[in-house]
Amino acid sequence: MNDVLTYLDMSDSLLCSFPTRALINGSVKRSTHKRIQIRVDRTMPFEFIANLMSPFCRLWEADIEFDYSDYDAALAKLGGKLTADVYIICVDWRIMLKRMSAQEAVHWLHERIKKLRLSTNQPIFVNNWPEYSEIHDILFSYSVSDRGWIRKLNYHLSEMSEQLKGTILIDLAVLSQGEAASFYDYRNEATSSYPFSNKATISIARHLGVHLLPAAVSPRIKAIALDLDDTLYNGVLGEDGFKKILLTEGHLMLQRLLLRLKQSGILLTLCSRNHEEDVKKLFAERDDFPLKWNDFAAVAANWRSKAENLDQLAHMLNIDPSAFLFVDDNPAELVKMAAERPDVHLFRARRDGHETMYGLSHYPGLYQLQHDEIAASRTVDIQANQIREKMRNKAADDYAYLKSLEMRVTIYENNPSHVRRLHELSRKTNQFNLALKRMTENEINEFIKNRNHYLIVTIALEDVLSSSGIIGAFVCRIEQEKAYLMETLFSCRALGREIETVTFSWLLERLQGLGVQYLYIDSIQGPRNAPALDWLGRFAAGDLSKPQILGDMLGRVKAACKNHPAKVEVNP
Repeated sequence: MNDVLTYLDMSDSLLCSFPTRALINGSVKRSTHKRIQIRVDRTMPFEFIANLMSPFCRLWEADIEFDYSDYDAALAKLGGKLTADVYIICVDWRIMLKRMSAQEAVHWLHERIKKLRLSTNQPIFVNNWPEYSEIHDILFSYSVSDRGWIRKLNYHLSEMSEQLKGTILIDLAVLSQGEAASFYDYRNEATSSYPFSNKATISIARHLGVHLLPAAVSPRIKAIALDLDDTLYNGVLGEDGFKKILLTEGHLMLQRLLLRLKQSGILLTLCSRNHEEDVKKLFAERDDFPLKWNDFAAVAANWRSKAENLDQLAHMLNIDPSAFLFVDDNPAELVKMAAERPDVHLFRARRDGHETMYGLSHYPGLYQLQHDEIAASRTVDIQANQIREKMRNKAADDYAYLKSLEMRVTIYENNPSHVRRLHELSRKTNQFNLALKRMTENEINEFIKNRNHYLIVTIALEDVLSSSGIIGAFVCRIEQEKAYLMETLFSCRALGREIETVTFSWLLERLQGLGVQYLYIDSIQGPRNAPALDWLGRFAAGDLSKPQILGDMLGRVKAACKNHPAKVEVNP
């Protein structure tokens, strides 16, 4: 119990307001479960930032270790021993301001990153630069000040980060907005060649520790389970009624943030001790609420324990409880959840909605690095799954149920437009991820381009209720009569309809047509991927570490999905 309360206090102090250096340095050390090695190549000191990052990383149970280059304006030995999990290139761009154009400066870095990419597929972080360097710059237009060069630099760096997959921008320009007078400290620069203020350094360290690093190396949180009373508003619905509960300005901003997270692909759910009909009426009658009833992918409003309700929500969403962030204002409820479901992420809502909003905006695992191509349809698809469950219960048998869905499956081979979605599946999917490889975009892009040796199959699904987009993938390496199934991925939203079996049958037939006789399958026992391993066990013969005779496996798979009513099409 004390450990949970200590963690909640630590989260409050580091996330819900701007922390002081003393508070950061005095943070309690928590046990960690992952170690991340970071290589820093720099033209200016990075240690001032690195020294403040560990407490933020410990919030998501990560321990970080740094390897520094010498100070090298040419960045000649980028990457060091090339053993890091993350690479940071820290550049004082002012060095080049008078020597070359902004575009030339970015091209110079672009060529060095391309060379580094030949040796690693790990994430590479690069900083841009704050636009205002001195307060009196406001007296000069961008065309007659250094600000114009920096603005162009930042534009070209943004373009470069989009072009070079796996390159992530440390956006100092955004962090410094509104802080022109306090982001720099020229006394620091005079004594240590480090230009940023204490406040700026804390801001950068926190951004790296709670946003960029967890987003780059860990799966994003899939769903938020929200309490209602004194969390989304002030008041108690059952006592005050829907008219008297108070939507403060802070809670208005909180609901807007949650709506934006939903639009980004995170599923919102309610986990509340209230009557469901009262909750429905609340969202129907309160026009001032940004959140509406249909914004919640699932609702558990009743008087059972919140751990039981979270299990129900996980079942309805078809995801593991560990993919949830549970938000509640009551410390006792958070402690109970930690005791009964220790893998669930926890956040304590504050009575001040501004503080809750600010804290959630810094919570590790919520930051989004790239556009989620199916975010808009995810909640609708989950809600459709609840209708599918009712259809299943009413159907005479499984075949009748599956036929009533009128499913259409589209299969794609080595489609370069699916690189980002395949990367998302690799990072997000836990229950149906056979090898847990967590492939980078750069890796996937190289596989897809190498058609002679790799077969990358992506699968789209739609039915009478919704279009689910790309929901699955197989990644194969082919070496003459041998094929290696490197990864098998399916979204939890698509499970329960045997689409994985139907498309696996198609894959095996395709490999057989290419002359493959033996299939080697990569699989690993992970914390949540038992459904994928159980599925594979239905078709494998003997030890999975040994090659499978492809023709025999194909026979077993075909038998399992015989007469499946889904219509399968191959996109040329």
